[in-house]
Amino acid sequence: MPLKLSNSKYAPWLGGVFVFFISVSAVRLMGSFEERRYQQQIRSEVLQEMSVIRAKAESAVNARMALTMGLKAFASANPELINDQQWFAKIAASMTKTSSAIRNIALMENTTVKNVWPCEGNKSVLGVDLAQIPAQRAAILETIRSRQPILAGPVELIQGGQGFVNRIAIYETETADQADQGEFLGMTAVVIDKEPLLQEFLSNLPRNLEVALRGKDGRGERGDFFFGNPDILKQDPIQLTIVLPGGTWQLLGAPRTGWNATSPLALRIGILGCLFSLAFAGLFGGLIAAIMSSRSALHLAKEASEAKSQFLGRMSHEIRTPLAAISGFSKELRTFVQGGRAVEFLDIISKNCEHLTWIVGDILDVTRIEAQRINLRHVLFNPYEIVKDVQLTIQHQVDEKNLLLNVQVDQRIPQNLYSDPTRLKQVLVNLVQNAVKFTETGSIHIAVELGRCGDKEVELIFRVKDSGIGIDPKYLECIFEPFCQVDSASNRRHGGTGLGLVISRNLCRLMGGEISVSSKPGLGSEFTASIVAEVKIDNWRKINMKATALKQLENHAKVTKKHQHQTLAGVKVLLVEDGPDNQKLIRYILQGHGAEVSTLNNGQEAIDWLTNSAENQADIILMDMQMPIVDGYEATQWLRKFGLKTPILALTAHALAEDIDRCIEAGCNRYAAKPIDREQLVSDICELIEEGSSVVTH
Repeated sequence: MPLKLSNSKYAPWLGGVFVFFISVSAVRLMGSFEERRYQQQIRSEVLQEMSVIRAKAESAVNARMALTMGLKAFASANPELINDQQWFAKIAASMTKTSSAIRNIALMENTTVKNVWPCEGNKSVLGVDLAQIPAQRAAILETIRSRQPILAGPVELIQGGQGFVNRIAIYETETADQADQGEFLGMTAVVIDKEPLLQEFLSNLPRNLEVALRGKDGRGERGDFFFGNPDILKQDPIQLTIVLPGGTWQLLGAPRTGWNATSPLALRIGILGCLFSLAFAGLFGGLIAAIMSSRSALHLAKEASEAKSQFLGRMSHEIRTPLAAISGFSKELRTFVQGGRAVEFLDIISKNCEHLTWIVGDILDVTRIEAQRINLRHVLFNPYEIVKDVQLTIQHQVDEKNLLLNVQVDQRIPQNLYSDPTRLKQVLVNLVQNAVKFTETGSIHIAVELGRCGDKEVELIFRVKDSGIGIDPKYLECIFEPFCQVDSASNRRHGGTGLGLVISRNLCRLMGGEISVSSKPGLGSEFTASIVAEVKIDNWRKINMKATALKQLENHAKVTKKHQHQTLAGVKVLLVEDGPDNQKLIRYILQGHGAEVSTLNNGQEAIDWLTNSAENQADIILMDMQMPIVDGYEATQWLRKFGLKTPILALTAHALAEDIDRCIEAGCNRYAAKPIDREQLVSDICELIEEGSSVVTH
C-alpha cells in the first residue's frame, strides 16, 4: 500500500480489503489457537475454583481448631477445671453454638475421658482410657508427643455417620511466657460431622467441575479417598494441597466434560471461515485505524510535553520575578536598618528567598531530566577553580555552624579540561550543602582525585565526606529517588525537596560518571561523584594548590574592591523591564552608583525609543527577556539587525543552560539571572562598558 495512503481516511478500508484475500488460509490456524486458548481458560477457571475451595476448607477446619485451642489454653492455665463438669458444660455449650457441625466435645485427664458434651448419648465414654483402645492408641500417643493439634479421620462414629476428630494435648502452663512447658495434664477433643463440614466448602460447585478429596488422617496423597470418585485420577486432574493441623488433604479437580472440550468459537471458525475472514479483515482495518490514532496521540503528547515545558518556564519567570524584588529590596533595606530584630528579620527574608530560588531551579531541572531535554555545555574549565568557587559559595553556611571545611586537590589533575563546569559546580554544591545540612559538629572534607587517564579523556573523582548523622543502609538507594527523604522527621528538621541528589546523579551520568554513597548512622557519610572530562592539551601542568589559592583569592579581592569603589557616574542605562517592582529596585541600585537610568516597559517601546530619535542613546541596555507585546529576545534580534552595537545585558528569571544560549544567540553580551545580585550587576555593567561592543550584528 502506498505510503501516502497511510494518513488517508480510507486506509483502514483498503487494508481490510487487502487482508480479506489472505485471511481465509489462516482460519484453521486461528481455530487451533482458539482451541488451545479455550483449554487454557478452562484450566485457569478450574484452578481458580479449586483455590476458592481450598481456602474455604482451611478456613472451616481452622475455625473449629481455634475452638479446640481455646479450650486447651483455658484448661492448661486452670488444671483444676478439667474435672469441673459444670464449667465444662458451660464452655462446651458455648462452643457448639459458635460453630456448626460439632458432634461432641470431650475433655480428658491424662488419656481418660472425664467430661463429654452433650452427655446424652455419650455417657458410655466417660471413664474410658483411650490409650487402652488399640485402634486409637497410636493417634493418642502421637498427639501427646507432637504437642500440636492433629485432625484425624474420617472415622466411623458410635452415634452413627462419619466425622473428624480434632485432638490436642494439654500441658500445664507454669508462667505466662512458658506456656505448655509444664507436665502433661490431658487432652481435649472435638468431633466434627463429616457431611456438614464438607458441605460448608463444597456447596455450590460449578456444574462442570468434578472434585475429590483424599488424605485420611491428614496423609495427603498417601491417604484414602473420602469424597468423590477415585477415577478422577484418570482425567489428569489439577491437584492442590489443603494444609491441616498435623497433616494435609489433597484436593483434585477436573472438568466433567474433560480437558479437550471444543471451543464454541472454534466451531464457529470452522463453519463460518469466510465470515471470520471478514472479521479478521475488519480487525486489520481497525489496527490501521488504531495506529493512526496512536500517531495522533503521540503528536498530542509531544504538544503536551512542550506545553508543560513552556508552562514551567513561565512559572519560573513568574516566581523568580517577585522573588527578585523581595530579595533586592530586603538587601537595600539593610542600609536603613541599624541592628535589632529588623536586621534579623531581613536576614531571614533573604535566606528564604535564596532557598525558594533554589527549589524552583531544582524542580525545573528534574522536569528537564525527565523529558531528556538537558543539554551540556562543552567548554574549557579549570577543576581547581570549580572547587574553589564551591568553597566560597558554601563557606558562610559552614561558618554559621562552626564546622571545619577541608579541601584537597590532586596535583596531577590538568588545569585545562573540557566539560560542563556549571553543571559540575551544581553537583558539588548539592553534595556539600547536603553534608553541611546533616552535620551539626565536626568537619566537611572535599577531595578531588584523578581517576583513570587516557590520551583524550580523564576521570575526575570528587569525594565529599562529613561527620554528620549518617544514613541507615536501607535508605541508601531511596535517597536518589525524586522527593525522597529518609523519614518525615528528617524532612521537618532539615528541610529540602529531596531533588538535589536526583539531579546530581543524572547530571553525573550525562557527564559520563556516576554518584555513589557509603554511610554509617551516627558516623557520617561519604558521597563519591565522578565525571569524564576531555583533555585538549599536550602537556599536563601540575597545580600548586597553596600558591594558586592565594593568587585566586588575591585576584578575587582586587576585582571585588575595584567594582565596589567604581561608580557608574555619567553612565546612561536603558532599563527595559515590565515589572514595576523590579524597575524600582534596579533603578534604585544603579542610581545609587551614579547612573542615569531610563525605564521602558517592553521590547516594542525599546525599539521605538532607540530608533526614532538620535538623541535617545544609552551606554548599556538592561533587557528583560520575558515581556508582553515584544519580548526581550525579539527586541534584541531586531536591534542587532538594525545595527545597534550598544552592549545588552539580559535580565531573566529563566536560569537553564539553554536559556543562556538563547540569550547569547539573540544578540545579548551577557546574562544575569533573577534575583539580581547587586554587586554582580554593577560589576557586569562596568566590564561591558570597558570591553565595548563585542557583538557581531546580524
